[in-house]
Amino acid sequence: MVKKLKGLLMMKVIFSTIALLISSSSFAQIASASLFKEMMSQNPAVISQRPAATLSMALRRDSVDKEQDVTNSALYTESKSEIDITNYSFFYGGKGGKGITTEVSGEISSGEKKDTVTTSGASETPVTNADMMMLNASMGLFNHFGLGVMRVTEDRTQTSVTGNGNYDTTVTSLNFGARFNLGVDIGVFYQSTTFESIGSFAGSAVNMDIDMPRVGLGIGGRGKNFHFELGYVMDLEEIREDQGGGSGAGTNVTTYNPAKVFSALEFRLGGLMLGVSSNYYMDGFFDFKNLMYYTMVLSSNKENRLENTFNFSLGGDKGSSFSGSVTYSTVESEELPPTLAAGVKLKTTSTILGAQLSYTYNF
Repeated sequence: MVKKLKGLLMMKVIFSTIALLISSSSFAQIASASLFKEMMSQNPAVISQRPAATLSMALRRDSVDKEQDVTNSALYTESKSEIDITNYSFFYGGKGGKGITTEVSGEISSGEKKDTVTTSGASETPVTNADMMMLNASMGLFNHFGLGVMRVTEDRTQTSVTGNGNYDTTVTSLNFGARFNLGVDIGVFYQSTTFESIGSFAGSAVNMDIDMPRVGLGIGGRGKNFHFELGYVMDLEEIREDQGGGSGAGTNVTTYNPAKVFSALEFRLGGLMLGVSSNYYMDGFFDFKNLMYYTMVLSSNKENRLENTFNFSLGGDKGSSFSGSVTYSTVESEELPPTLAAGVKLKTTSTILGAQLSYTYNF
């Protein structure tokens, strides 16, 4: 018996060490609530499944290096970017039940992006600084329905020898969801979202005000020691992007239909919880709450990409639990140089390193 307990303890230590090296937070709950109680819900109808009230705080740091291949470019001799993002977040979720369950979360982020672009011997080094705030409040109703509201604001400034720019971006979202059990859990949500960006660059006004409605469908199951889910989320409005060239403005336009497919698998082993989720992003799809990561890192990338996330938590159902993460990945894409709005895209390699520490108290 003693040997068996020692073996189980050793397994927990090994799994915890592996998870600490490769984990980060996920965001995929449409049909069933995650075993990780501190996660913000995509579908507010699932938050009534939370087994205990939860308070969580986290600190995250991301560093991204972008290098563009200029070997076959007649214009560029160098094009690279360095991006650093720091994020502080909090989360509160009430204990679920058959009545009303609340969920409140927020994030404060700051980021800096340094570009270096050299053309014909002349070097340009624009610097972009950004501050972001996200607030979300959701309500689960009677274990089957839910509604939520989210607001994200970002202030971004760019300094450059060719002109300075400033941008104020606001995302406002209303979320309505439902879930039912028909042998398996089935969840749906509709997100009504407006995306507004107002600013100027080198004295020219830059204004964008578009609707970005979104729907999601998920199927899954949840027990005391496991959770699985498959889902699909898509934007209802297509995105049109002018590629430049052609016979005039608007004659060389590419159409995108942003969407993502995701899966999640989680299980509990005593006081240790492990999870893995996979997200396949198509045509530039991004999660609204990750606005700064989108504007600073991914806004130039409309190619499909796969992201795998590993999660862990060490602690009981009550009291304190701790988690940490270190994330490393390399992404290949085709992107414009950072000083261009249209033109020929270059092969781009993005090296991403992130680390997160968090504390959660369940009561």
